[in-house]
Amino acid sequence: KPSFGARLRSILIQDFRTPESKAAFEDVITNAPVDSVCLSIGGGPLRPDDKLINLNIGIFPNVDVVADAHQLPYQNNSVDAIYCEAVLEHLSNPSQAVREMYRVLKPGGRIIAITPFMQSFHGYPYHFQNFTILGHALIFERAGFIIDKKGVCVGPTYAILQLTASYISLYAPRWSRFLLRAVWSALSLLLRPLDILLARHTEAYMLASTTYVIARRP
Repeated sequence: KPSFGARLRSILIQDFRTPESKAAFEDVITNAPVDSVCLSIGGGPLRPDDKLINLNIGIFPNVDVVADAHQLPYQNNSVDAIYCEAVLEHLSNPSQAVREMYRVLKPGGRIIAITPFMQSFHGYPYHFQNFTILGHALIFERAGFIIDKKGVCVGPTYAILQLTASYISLYAPRWSRFLLRAVWSALSLLLRPLDILLARHTEAYMLASTTYVIARRP
């Protein structure tokens, strides 16, 4: 049973990702056969599904394979499914990494990729680019993948709230930052659930925090 602290933290960081994006993860990873080779590129310290093999460039908790996404240490046609969240924006050559995913996937194998669009500069070790929903799909199509589905993962409200929080942290007068961050954090908790409604908006992708793609190797 999760501790009170763990439950509180889950509430504070909840991003209200769309039901469609959750279903996409379940479809590609959760519902994969138990004996499937499912690779999480950029995985760790979390392991959202026990089948996932966490691969990362650094030795972090729950990392099983230390390697570079630009050169995956797997044979051709050896992986059943791939999960790749918040990774492509940190790669100097994301097209090369996607070609590597194509190489190691078995024919018919699929990827669930979740990548930022409206987010501020962040992350380890570098942050090179974000992707619109069209650019997110295009990078996989150019590698030879078929796009089975794409859509919003985390919505516009979360994007605006996080960008404003970054604005306060970076640019507000130093003497005011603590108070402004506290007030904005409290307001954000109240406003974040708006994405439950906005996820249904036909143009939610235009200000989405992150988008998802299901890509399939023919």
